[in-house]
Amino acid sequence: MKFLNEQGQEITLKRAENLPGYEVTLSEDVVIDSPVNNPFFKGINVLQLPKKLKGFRDNPDLQTLLEPKKINTGIKLMLDNNQFVLFEPDLQLMTERRLQSVNRVFGNEDNVEPRFVNFGLKNVNLKKGTIIGNIFII
Repeated sequence: MKFLNEQGQEITLKRAENLPGYEVTLSEDVVIDSPVNNPFFKGINVLQLPKKLKGFRDNPDLQTLLEPKKINTGIKLMLDNNQFVLFEPDLQLMTERRLQSVNRVFGNEDNVEPRFVNFGLKNVNLKKGTIIGNIFII
């Protein structure tokens, strides 16, 4: 089992403090948009809602309304053939910031790129180095 960065160099991950795994941190600043900030809802008036709903299925803004945001961690996995990694998101992200993780399982030679959907009313700004969760090797 090895962890590589984006350049293919071997890196070491910090052990999680409260769980038997490794901490996953962000490699860049990320903004996860709220569905409320979708252009479909800009300037919406209740009286205009029936007109807006006519092309409901064909509206490109609505097709991306709950599209998950891929988060780059800069970690590539080099595992044995019988191993995989389980990603557990940070509880604070899920409760206080209203983020929901979409994918949690990563295999050999996969990049650890969890995807999140923002169910909150505000955009979520995450800074580089923020701990977004833990990974467990199984």
